[in-house]
Amino acid sequence: MFNFSKIKEPNTIIISRTDKIGDLVLSIPAISMVKKMYPKCKLYVLVRKYNSEIVKGFQFIDGVISIDNYSEKELIEKIRQIHADVFIALYSDNHILKLALKSGAKYRVGPLSKPLSWFIYNKGIRQHRSESIKNEAEYNLDLIRQLNNELFDSQKITVDPIPYGRLNHNKIVDFLDSNKIYNYVVIHPFSGGSTKNFTVDEYIKLINKIHEKWHDKQIVISTSHDDIKEAERIKSACTNTYIYEANSILELAALIDKCRLYIGASTGPSHIAGNLKKKCVCIYPAYKFLSKTRWGLYGNDENTTYIIPDKDSAGNDYKAKTFGNITDEIITETAEKALEKLYG
Repeated sequence: MFNFSKIKEPNTIIISRTDKIGDLVLSIPAISMVKKMYPKCKLYVLVRKYNSEIVKGFQFIDGVISIDNYSEKELIEKIRQIHADVFIALYSDNHILKLALKSGAKYRVGPLSKPLSWFIYNKGIRQHRSESIKNEAEYNLDLIRQLNNELFDSQKITVDPIPYGRLNHNKIVDFLDSNKIYNYVVIHPFSGGSTKNFTVDEYIKLINKIHEKWHDKQIVISTSHDDIKEAERIKSACTNTYIYEANSILELAALIDKCRLYIGASTGPSHIAGNLKKKCVCIYPAYKFLSKTRWGLYGNDENTTYIIPDKDSAGNDYKAKTFGNITDEIITETAEKALEKLYG
């Protein structure tokens, strides 16, 4: 049964966002809004272990639960011990539906999409996210508005910068100083197959095209250990190019925060760059479910230029990891947009 009452003063709220890095970054405005609406409440966030550090540093979050650390039985018990008044699922699957039901929360908020969700989310809304008519962050905020629309409208939506801490700041400063790197560009060429992207060879062409105009511009390739061989291939084919293998998401955030410009595809690191209000050139497909409308860098429009290589290519293969239609003209356009961001 649906509950249409406005939630006034809950003692404890759980917010769940248990998918990828970019999804969690785009949830920060919604999580922050909850605390602004209910400053006295205890606010807990359910996340995946690998991206939990993104939210651990926020002062407005009282506890972070990494769901991978528990068996399902242990996790349900952990959640029930919190005695939440409200459970908010910003992302929903069968596992989260079960956690919401077992949480004991009086109010359960989430997207009404799966048949079971209509019985579990008593303050749910239909969102039709597959239509991709707004940013993922806005879909998240629409769910928060369900708590109390008047309270929601009385508060300002903000994009709180990810706190990466002094230790990570110092690691990046040491790396930059030891290599005499200043006013650099971060390029994150990898996407893990989550979206369409340039190939490694196309990123090499892009860097060399940038260096045709500004040969001394320093480029830092950000990478994980899984992609280090490809990063080394890029470095060996380009001048004035360095590699930084980040040991954590927050190290990567510190590296990005100190750059002059960020270049990458529609990935978690790009959303970190957007959260930190960096100048960005981002490569996105035209397909609406993967588009900049749905997955753009929320709150960073004035700093971001989007390259849409397939905007005129009907019937493109969106299961492929790379575009397959990248011409020298597209590489040149991307390089020119990067230089405009740097010096325009």
